[in-house]
Amino acid sequence: MNASVIIPTHNREEILQRVLGYYARQVGAVDFEIIVVDDGSTDGTRSLFEGLRKSEIKRKRICEEYGERIREIRKGWYRPDPGENLVLSPAELYLTFVHIEKAGRSVARNVGVCFSAYPLIIFADDDIFVEPEFVKKHVESHHFDDRLVVMGRVLHTQDLQNPFSAGWKLKDINTAFLSTGNASVLKKNIIDAGLFDETYTVYGWEDFDLGIHLSELGLDSVKKRINGYHYAPALRSIRPADVYEKEKERGLSAVYFYKTHPLRWVERFTLIHNAPVRGLVKFLGLNNWFLSRNRISLLKGLLLLIIRYKGYFDGIEEGLKLDPENEAEKKKSGGPHGRAS
Repeated sequence: MNASVIIPTHNREEILQRVLGYYARQVGAVDFEIIVVDDGSTDGTRSLFEGLRKSEIKRKRICEEYGERIREIRKGWYRPDPGENLVLSPAELYLTFVHIEKAGRSVARNVGVCFSAYPLIIFADDDIFVEPEFVKKHVESHHFDDRLVVMGRVLHTQDLQNPFSAGWKLKDINTAFLSTGNASVLKKNIIDAGLFDETYTVYGWEDFDLGIHLSELGLDSVKKRINGYHYAPALRSIRPADVYEKEKERGLSAVYFYKTHPLRWVERFTLIHNAPVRGLVKFLGLNNWFLSRNRISLLKGLLLLIIRYKGYFDGIEEGLKLDPENEAEKKKSGGPHGRAS
């Protein structure tokens, strides 16, 4: 079975080129393509693919609605710059580059599925370095008629030169049914599940949402030792405002996720109605005092935790104000309905 690896990206020029270098060292007799969907980048991401030939924008059967969003398509054999991956021997990848107007990860991944040529879809992020047998292991975990979501492992690393030196840690545990940092599923199952919900225009929860729909179709989620290494910069280089804004987006998305899936496990997992924790975090992050800092330095781990949860709960509060029926329904019924899928 052949595979299409879909990588959405936004303003990750340098790290993306390094990531693609590790796909150039894949081993095993497996044919695969890379589809990079550039979600409205404003950096030099497009310049990485100027050597590929321009392709006509054709409105294929499941892609008709994206015609107005697509700005450029390029295809061909791509060779990552060896200067960015000194430990790698350069090799070519067959790659499709699609530049779209900024629309969010759901649209970007759906565009990737639309342009995919092969029956197996492998989802990976633009900051995930993959092991040499990454694609081979995903392919060997499937057959043409299976109903599986294969979840690989995402291990966090701060080492750009040798990302594989990172070992497994407690924070690398992932119990999600589908998490698109490192996962694979047959294309036909994704289409049957309705693709990604494009109402998720900001960060967070869109893959959990699709996971619920895949589960409702009767698919099983299995965990495999297929390693991807997520680059997480050292805390001293992280700007508090960036962390806060990203987590605030995730909080906003959590409200919509719960609205569309008012299940008990979703309520617990998103903390959407957890008033005690929300109150504690609001007190610790009073007036967002941390936003006056340029870098995270003092009590790094604890400070990062406060920033993340303060942003997340601020996003939830903003989302509930925009969609107050969540709170009204909860008060009326005494709690959410439904069961965990």
